[in-house]
Amino acid sequence: MVTTTTGTTPLVRSSGPDLHRKRLNTWQAIHAEVLRRIRSGDWPPGELIPTEQMLAVELGCARATVNRALRELADSGIIERRRKVGTRVTASSARRTTLRLPTIRNEIETLGARASYALTSCETTLPNLAAMRALHVGADEPLLLVLSRFSADDRPHCCEAIWLNPRVADLPDAEVFALEPPQEWLSRNLPVTQSDVSIIAEAADEACARSLEIEPGTPVLTIERVNTLHGTPVSFARHHYPPQHRLVFDI
Repeated sequence: MVTTTTGTTPLVRSSGPDLHRKRLNTWQAIHAEVLRRIRSGDWPPGELIPTEQMLAVELGCARATVNRALRELADSGIIERRRKVGTRVTASSARRTTLRLPTIRNEIETLGARASYALTSCETTLPNLAAMRALHVGADEPLLLVLSRFSADDRPHCCEAIWLNPRVADLPDAEVFALEPPQEWLSRNLPVTQSDVSIIAEAADEACARSLEIEPGTPVLTIERVNTLHGTPVSFARHHYPPQHRLVFDI
């Protein structure tokens, strides 16, 4: 075993069985490990933690995976990230309470199911009243409307309608959303922030019922999300779930 120091807490690099044991492959696992070290006192308040590259080497994962985990912790106020300075554990014991909803794909995989995504339609159209209010646009301002469906082990899990404002962000061609859900594309390509979440109980309309394979008028759980880019609303999504759906989120 070789120990190196980085100007922060010593970073231990293991070999053999220890390295295999420490190898973590998902951002959720990295998130949990960093949080464990903070809560255990390994990295106390105000501590400058190892760099993304150092953590990637130690934990046996891609640097992008570490970056995603640290962004989530920063959004929750647990760590503070400053360019050219580094990442520190927040000095104050207090932290922001933030509702964190996972992507639908992560939500399905957390249940132990196989997630699949299918694009239903993608078109430029005028907004409805809800989209106008959420995105602060006028009735004559065209938006991109993407409709899609998610399945868990080939069973309907959720249908999504998301309005995207092309004047706020440079959006890709429709072919991209045939392969990747808009919410995932936004999170991967733009520094978006989830600014508003609403939870609604309502009756399924014809399109929603057809997508979820239920009868029109059946009560469904609807989650509305607004994402902002530099403080300006860029997307307004409505996710519809069938009866008996269990919503799990982090605070």
